[in-house]
Amino acid sequence: MKTLKLKPTLYLAGPMSGLPEFNFPAFHQAAAELRSRGYTVINPAELDDGDTSKPWDYYMRRDLKMLVDADAVAVLPGWRKSKGASLEVHVAQALDMPVLDAETLQPVAEESILHEAHRLVHGDRGEDYGHPYEDFSRTARIWSAILGVDVTPQQVALCMIGLKISREVHRPKRDNRTDIAGYAETLDMVVQRADELEREAKAS
Repeated sequence: MKTLKLKPTLYLAGPMSGLPEFNFPAFHQAAAELRSRGYTVINPAELDDGDTSKPWDYYMRRDLKMLVDADAVAVLPGWRKSKGASLEVHVAQALDMPVLDAETLQPVAEESILHEAHRLVHGDRGEDYGHPYEDFSRTARIWSAILGVDVTPQQVALCMIGLKISREVHRPKRDNRTDIAGYAETLDMVVQRADELEREAKAS
């Protein structure tokens, strides 16, 4: 990682989409505090006079151009749940730029695999695909029709774990291990939901 200048130029990254006022107040507050401490700050919330009417990709292209001219990225709370901020951090890390907590200016610790898996399962993926029991039940019905055997949602989760293990054996990488942990979490959720449905059926 590069050595920071005494007063580096900081690029602010954080969640915007889906938050009240696009989280601009948090961006402006962080920028003001950092500038009061003598830092030069690139605040995406100030660009284009705060206009938010354009497509997401427009802002990402604009912001990434600004990011590469900074010395470090300072992240606001909730950045890991933001697709845009996560992309900005990924670019910063690829460019060997420090990623700092915007409040403390301490380096941001790498997220553990278990924490990342939990965040993905219970965050965007959960919103996109629904509860794993319903998601895997749909997949189980398709697999059952193709294979000519009865497949359960639990078996879908186990097969996905097996797939990720196969990929890890072929070419080890963090994404495989994170997905293994994530599918183990979804398997537990599937088992719990199946138990709930069984109890409800018996009670009725």
